Amino acid sequence: MALQYMTAENKLGRNLFHLLFLLCFIVQSSAQTYNKIEFTEALSILENTFSVKFSFNSALAKRLQVEPPSLNQTLEVTLNKYSSDYQVTFQNIDERYIAVTFPVMNVSICATIIDTKTGTPVKNTTIFSTTSQFEADEGGTFSIAEIEQTETLQIYNDDIFLLSISVLEILEKNKDCPPIFVSTDINYLSTVTLQSYLVRGISKNTEGSIKIKNRDFEILPSLVEPDVLQIAQALPGVESYDETASNINVRGGATDELLILWNDIRMYQTGHFFGLISAFNPNLIDNVIIYKNGTHPRYNEGVSGLLNMQSLSDITEEVDGGVGVNLSSVNLFARMPLSESFAIDVSGRTSINSGVGNPIYKSFFQRTFQNTEVTNLSTNTSFGIRNTNQNFNFYDISIGAIWDISKKDKLRYNFMTINNKLAFTERLIAVDSSTATFNELRQRTLVGGFDYDRTWNSKLKTRVLYSASTYVFDGENRENEFLTEATQRTEVRERQARFDATYKINSTLNLQGGYQYTDTEIRNNQVTAGSSIPISNAVNSITNAYYLNGILNLFNKKTVVTLGGRLTNFSNLENQIEPRININHQLQKQWNIFLAAEEKSQHILQFIARENQLLGIESKQWAIANGEDVPLLKSQQISMGTDYTINGYTLSAEGFYKTVDGINTKNLGFRNQLQDANAVGSYNAKGVEISVAKSTERFTSSLSYSYLDNMYEFNELSPRNFRSNFDVTHTASFAATYKWQNFKLAAGANYHSGLPFTTPLSTNAIIEVDGEPQIEYNAPNNATLDPYFRANVSALYDFKIDETFRGKVNLALLNIFDTKNALDSYFEIATDANGNNIINRVDQFSLGFTPNISFQLFF
Repeated sequence: MALQYMTAENKLGRNLFHLLFLLCFIVQSSAQTYNKIEFTEALSILENTFSVKFSFNSALAKRLQVEPPSLNQTLEVTLNKYSSDYQVTFQNIDERYIAVTFPVMNVSICATIIDTKTGTPVKNTTIFSTTSQFEADEGGTFSIAEIEQTETLQIYNDDIFLLSISVLEILEKNKDCPPIFVSTDINYLSTVTLQSYLVRGISKNTEGSIKIKNRDFEILPSLVEPDVLQIAQALPGVESYDETASNINVRGGATDELLILWNDIRMYQTGHFFGLISAFNPNLIDNVIIYKNGTHPRYNEGVSGLLNMQSLSDITEEVDGGVGVNLSSVNLFARMPLSESFAIDVSGRTSINSGVGNPIYKSFFQRTFQNTEVTNLSTNTSFGIRNTNQNFNFYDISIGAIWDISKKDKLRYNFMTINNKLAFTERLIAVDSSTATFNELRQRTLVGGFDYDRTWNSKLKTRVLYSASTYVFDGENRENEFLTEATQRTEVRERQARFDATYKINSTLNLQGGYQYTDTEIRNNQVTAGSSIPISNAVNSITNAYYLNGILNLFNKKTVVTLGGRLTNFSNLENQIEPRININHQLQKQWNIFLAAEEKSQHILQFIARENQLLGIESKQWAIANGEDVPLLKSQQISMGTDYTINGYTLSAEGFYKTVDGINTKNLGFRNQLQDANAVGSYNAKGVEISVAKSTERFTSSLSYSYLDNMYEFNELSPRNFRSNFDVTHTASFAATYKWQNFKLAAGANYHSGLPFTTPLSTNAIIEVDGEPQIEYNAPNNATLDPYFRANVSALYDFKIDETFRGKVNLALLNIFDTKNALDSYFEIATDANGNNIINRVDQFSLGFTPNISFQLFF
């Protein structure tokens, strides 16, 4: 009995010992957990102790719990311990400042989407990340089990965009399924059908448009800034065959066949450096809408396409902005909320001129003025010593005022001015005399407009716009010795008023309608050298247009039909009725097919004035169609295609057929036997556009290919049919980006078949006509230039300096292989050393290797 009692007693003692040990372990573990603090607090302790300053993402730092720093250890030892325990990276910026980088982590999130006005959950909501999409339940709640903490989500309701919000913003709310408040007011934005088309920041919509979200666009090879006009050229079928930012060809059309709008105001000047740089400061542009076919009937003109840039229209809570500098320009912008309902946005940019061996200025200058008097003059001649001086500069300024009068009323004002100036002075010093010639070319644009939105109720919204714009091109040539002067001036003045209304009948049918009044006046004034009598003409056109558009959702919204039309009354031409249609059908969740068709007209177009070219620089002037020697352009187009998304891959294919009637040879820039012709005809363009894109959290890539068959037809000429100036049979492009922490890298390549040109006859190519030598040519566009190829790379580093400032460094290397691409080729008559007439070939080449670097400071 005693033995049994002792055994039981021993067991009880051992159990009590184990229990006490376990309690001590739990208490110690709890104490260790309890002693952990936020990483922000730990960094603050280190800053005060060691007199240093940390730069870090506060949202990420608040989510990290660490042990308090030991003040008995050195700063280096403490930082190394944090790096080892929590995979945090520290990088010394200088002796005092230290940048903190957090590991990219996946997190789980949950949120509930709430209507701001009603306070009720928003149903039928879809949430898009870079690579996936998620559906909210009937209570407006969605959950994502695993997502990168640096991601940004796009929220749509019934395919209507509502809000863009980062994962960190949701995590910062520190609540279980926190509310996200959105406004479900009806708007003019389109329904999305394909998110992240080609790259992040570009989406396709059910009514046929493509949307570029400027703030979501990260990096593109060859760019140091998100130039919206060059981003548009990443789309299949949208090219710039002369390698500029602003001269854009859509599906084989001429550059003036693309209507370019800024806040619904037509722009007659779109580039700096004669088109090499976009004239639109990207800092305040929110999004860009592009149509290649099936254009919304709200828009007129642009028989080949439409590009509409919209400025930011939200009011920030605090002042933010930035300054930046690259090798071509200096820029700044600021967004200034003066109250909760009123804000002013300002941006500006000015050029950086030569003088310090600026490589991009030199490259741009040579590219722009090659084969002109600016670059072709030799220093010494048999008559004396010649020296020249040239100066080129540009600037642009834009101002926006935003007033949220009430929850239902919003008023916007937009202003922009653009200025380009080239001054060229030539001096010839001879033994007994000297002469000086002064030349100046200047382009100026001034635009302004009001935009008033009123939301009457959940069904009806109206919009009233008024704008005025002026574009002026001035050219002057003055020879001091002979007191002669030649001038050239083109002025375009335009006033516009619009009214738009949207009415949501039910969840199946939306109606849109409106009216547009446009008054355009174009004045041309020219004085030739040796004459004091100006040659002037002025043409005025007034149009009144009405449109109606319906959006019909069928078969549980799997089929969306957008059908509308536009009636335009011209003051000097016949009325035009233009039907437009888009049909999008969802075969499966990730598979769509679509069809689009349209008829359009265009009565404002460009022609090339070769008679009085100053400095030999090609001058494009605007003209208004009169139905006679300047006919109205009319187009018809039909296209159909499909989009398919699977496992992060997006595949798109589209075929199209387009005809444009009313083109004139004098508007097409011929440099052959048709240079002085005045024949009216048409062109037919048909082709296929194919693209495939792959997107992951860190890596995106895209490959696109276009086939084009583009032919002119002029009944008055022989031959009647020949290749278009823009008949580029094959076009391909590739781009890839990789993201690692704060670094982004991009590489890409562009290829297309050579452009057509015309060669002289192989024998007896020079004849005399009225005593003047003239070149005899083969059939127009009988030959093709060598294929075009250009490879580009760019890199971006984004870093936080402190709680107020953030920096970004961009490096871009354009044409890294320094490929010599011919953009145009023509022939001229010259005289050899014996006085005989010969034919010289003149080639226009693309930019060579061109580096650019930028630094931007944001606050």
